[in-house]
Amino acid sequence: FKVAAFGVLLSSGLLYLSGDMDLIKCLLLMVSVGAAGEEMQTETAPTVAEIALTMRPESEEPTHLTVGNSTKVSGSFFTTQFGNNTSDIDVRYMLHGYNPIVWMNQLEFTTDPMVVDSLESADTRAGRTYTIRIVDGLTYNDGVTPVTAEDYVFSYLLLTSPQFAALGANTGAYAHVVGYEAFSAGETDVFSGVRLIDERTFSVTVKAQYEPYFYELSYLSVYPYPIGVIAPGCEVRDDGEGAYVANIDETAVEPVFTAELLQSTVLDAENGYLSHPYLTCGPYKLVSYDRESGTVEFAINEFYIGNYEGVRPVIDTVTLVPVLPQDMKEKLESGEIDLLNKVVDGDVVNSMRPMLSEGYSLLNYARLGYGFCAFACEQGPQQFKAVRQAIDYCFDADSFVRDALKGYGVTVNGYYGLGQWMTLAAMGTIRPEGITPEEEEVWDALNLDELNPYTLDLGKAKALLEEDGWTLNENGEPFDETRDAVRCKDVDGELMRLSLDFAQVKDNDFAQLVVDQFSETLPQVGIELVVHEVSFNEMLSDYYREDGERLYDMNFMATNFVSTFDPFMTFTDDPDFVGAMNTSGMTDEQLIDMTWDMHKTEPYDVLTYEQKWIEFQKYYNELLPTMPIYSNVYFDFHTNWLQNYYAGSEINWPEAVLYAYIAEPVETAPDEVQSGLDLDDDMKIDGGNDFGDDDFEIIE
Repeated sequence: FKVAAFGVLLSSGLLYLSGDMDLIKCLLLMVSVGAAGEEMQTETAPTVAEIALTMRPESEEPTHLTVGNSTKVSGSFFTTQFGNNTSDIDVRYMLHGYNPIVWMNQLEFTTDPMVVDSLESADTRAGRTYTIRIVDGLTYNDGVTPVTAEDYVFSYLLLTSPQFAALGANTGAYAHVVGYEAFSAGETDVFSGVRLIDERTFSVTVKAQYEPYFYELSYLSVYPYPIGVIAPGCEVRDDGEGAYVANIDETAVEPVFTAELLQSTVLDAENGYLSHPYLTCGPYKLVSYDRESGTVEFAINEFYIGNYEGVRPVIDTVTLVPVLPQDMKEKLESGEIDLLNKVVDGDVVNSMRPMLSEGYSLLNYARLGYGFCAFACEQGPQQFKAVRQAIDYCFDADSFVRDALKGYGVTVNGYYGLGQWMTLAAMGTIRPEGITPEEEEVWDALNLDELNPYTLDLGKAKALLEEDGWTLNENGEPFDETRDAVRCKDVDGELMRLSLDFAQVKDNDFAQLVVDQFSETLPQVGIELVVHEVSFNEMLSDYYREDGERLYDMNFMATNFVSTFDPFMTFTDDPDFVGAMNTSGMTDEQLIDMTWDMHKTEPYDVLTYEQKWIEFQKYYNELLPTMPIYSNVYFDFHTNWLQNYYAGSEINWPEAVLYAYIAEPVETAPDEVQSGLDLDDDMKIDGGNDFGDDDFEIIE
């Protein structure tokens, strides 16, 4: 799809409507939505890609950019299988490249012409086989080690292997490939659905039951990883039945590819590929990583041939550092930081607004994700739907949005974010191009009006708990709120206390606001709240169940949805997905069936997908696998020396930096200073709106 908003090209694949809108729609229309390659433009203005390809000036001196983000990296720079926070994802974008599939926008995937020489598909009895031939001459950042089909096939073998699973990795990412079950279970050494054909060609067969798929080409998303670094002494072979990892030395009795080997090459704290991937093929290479400070240093990969548009970076070195919200303004003004990414604290945004006429710029864009309280639904009182609903009735999301975001966000009541095309369509602000009046009526009937906002109501919370059997005290006698503090319930003959262990991240102002509210309201309905201050990484480790079981019942965090919004992968009860992917611990058959039905939508059938998505949101709103709170607008503040930088809802800062450059800014009159969003107070969103960041966030 091509799209237009008041004559401006966007990349979301849908059409913005003009006319009367509420404040939410006004904000969304005023948010900067330009994407690399399709920036807002007039007939005479060059695009971001045109500037990047032909118009960036050459600097006589080395250029450097320091990026500040409130989320400290955890050191998972190689794969999502060990955790997935936003800054770790940003590092991966910097370091890893040559994925054969490129994401164009929320609705479109295509092959990367810089990587793929040809792609063919054929239907077989087992499923659909995709054969990919990569271009010749790709190398890693040493300029010597070639990127070959073996590296792509090795990725499939490594990331699904029982040896990798033994390290605690979640190995279910390629469950859609034929032969996955037998290979991942260790029943065979051969992955039958992945074939190594020659030095430049490999194939992948997707199971028939996984077709159709709304995001079909994303099935082929894979990054090449160097087998010589991760599994030295090994090579990939294919004898005609599928690919497998073999010893280079055929005389060796024992296999070299073991969990013990990977423990050393992947998880070693000083040199393991997870935290120190030095041989990569992305736009930048890793120079250093300081675990204690969370500082990551990058330098240009001079052997990178470019992204799907042929764009290569020109900023020589980049540093990523964590920065607390209260330090952001000072560090930007002092020059210690050049770019502040994803600023969400309303007080910080307001404090930096005057800087826009003093040599600084901002971009703002609707978030694809949301902020929420996570439940460990597999255990404790929160395993019961009525308890989760009662907890939601004990929280005032409207006041949270006002206090934390200062109007730069809205409450949400489901599993969605402001920047998603599905949300915009449900709000009536976008429509497919070329639809008939009759089709438009169908779209107009779709909305999120039926979602329960769970407005603060302690009476409803008490009623829900009593109906669910939380009517006893700690002695097993009838609960009396005038003398008893904690409700209890008979669960399988045992008395269960209505007590919640809450993991609160230290120095997180948003988490503190959540705890402050719950500390006041939950005791009033007979729920005990036990707060545990933990580090961000400790909270993540528990959230992902890295030790098997969780210590905490709840926490507060935020997440950004990936472009392939596929909640089936998040709520499936398949044991291979529990933990790093199914983080809620929820196993609900109706939820699974609904998400699988969404998954199986025909590609580009946006109306059917939207209808299924709304039904999913209604059930989610009732079930509450998490407690949704808000979605918001992100703000990127940066020095005017950083030019041609256009991050957005669909473009993260590493992708935007690829197109950017550093040069002395052109003088502009004060009235020419522009930003993507009118920040006048009357254009901010009131937190009380029906649609419905934090300093730390998790990316799923």
